[in-house]
Amino acid sequence: MQSREVVEEELEAAIADGEVVWIDLADPESTVAPLLSDRLQIGSLTVEDCLLPLRMPKLDHFPEGGAFVGAFAIHLDGGHEPRLRSFAVPLIIGSTYLVTVRRHPMPDDAAPIEAALCGGTDLPEQSGAALAHAALDALIDRHLPVMLRTAEVAEELEEDLDPGIKNESLLALERLIVLRRDLLAFRRLGVAQQEVVRRLGRAFPTMREYLADVADNQREAVETADATCDYIDGAIESFRVRRDMRTDDGIRRLTVLAAIIGPLTVLIGLWGVNFPNIPGTEHEWGWSVFVGTQVCFVALAAWYVRRRGLL
Repeated sequence: MQSREVVEEELEAAIADGEVVWIDLADPESTVAPLLSDRLQIGSLTVEDCLLPLRMPKLDHFPEGGAFVGAFAIHLDGGHEPRLRSFAVPLIIGSTYLVTVRRHPMPDDAAPIEAALCGGTDLPEQSGAALAHAALDALIDRHLPVMLRTAEVAEELEEDLDPGIKNESLLALERLIVLRRDLLAFRRLGVAQQEVVRRLGRAFPTMREYLADVADNQREAVETADATCDYIDGAIESFRVRRDMRTDDGIRRLTVLAAIIGPLTVLIGLWGVNFPNIPGTEHEWGWSVFVGTQVCFVALAAWYVRRRGLL
């Protein structure tokens, strides 16, 4: 096995000879600085950008030619708590080379990205810009399938929103809100990355047509994320309406019960007061009159409630 220094020297020689080289750094902490700074003469600020966590996608042009692209990839974590994960994939574009930096391993469902990053793809031309197109195309091609799967997960969570099952509904509601937040974060990154790809096409006219297709794919993924956010908003609003209707129905039932029992409570309370000479207690029809009065109060209360439309 060759040492890192020997590999770096061979890469430097290949680039100097004009060969098209794709360098994929999967362990940036130990390889980025020596390779980029010493071998490729990349500025310290660009090297620092390669080591930073995910930020907004951006495009920086080098004075001597080439560019730095801050791109990103996404992955949907399934299971009981679905989350959209985004991770940075910086690209350094030279005239005949491309350097990609990965701080995190590619997910299991990103085999096309892995294949592209290892150079297993056809190039429209032999240049660093063509390599950048292949990398961006592989990264962004995964966005739309992930968005479609996210939409399916949102539909599955929406089915669990039942006001009659409080605990499960609250858990599903919380997960929908978190998923919507992740979608909004993806939308913010996706819109920025779409503009970066378009600007990259203007910087490399020979690749403009190819990069325009990549930007269109990014736009489609962003629109799908917007539609899923709208669906989640509708599902949450529908759940709230059904929950409010269920609460209103319970309040209405309690109101009807109070309207019927309230007069009886007052009458029984007065009749049960502990003092002598209560009217009717000495009369043989006293108890019957008392019960009849209660029945009349119940009938009157039921008539009033029905007249008000509460029943």
